[in-house]
Amino acid sequence: MDLTFNILLIIHLAAFGLAISTTIVAPLIGSRMASAPPEARPLLGGIGKRLSLNARLAFGLLLLTGIGMVYVRYGGFEGQSVWFFIKMGLVVVVLIAMIVGIVAKPGTISPRLMGWITRLAMAGIVISAVMAFN
Repeated sequence: MDLTFNILLIIHLAAFGLAISTTIVAPLIGSRMASAPPEARPLLGGIGKRLSLNARLAFGLLLLTGIGMVYVRYGGFEGQSVWFFIKMGLVVVVLIAMIVGIVAKPGTISPRLMGWITRLAMAGIVISAVMAFN
């Protein structure tokens, strides 16, 4: 059980590292595209698309490993603290931001605004995770 939990935790933390780095870098690239010369936009767009794919993969891994860890360590969601459910609410905020980013037409939503929403949600996730599990 401890080995399974530790493997899930390692994957979870690696996915979180990928997610948080993407959350920081992607809005910076998006904000630079508007002022970039036309020849640079395809390159920046390609990087942005790769970062978007990375974020979706990381998010999926975080969900799967997070649920797995809760079941391996605690037997399920019953009895979790309010901090755990705050964390899950913030996970939903990130999920909604990802969906909006996918379905919205380019240029309709400020990359800077989306970046701040996801950054603040990720910071809240970290804080609430610490409070929930320590």
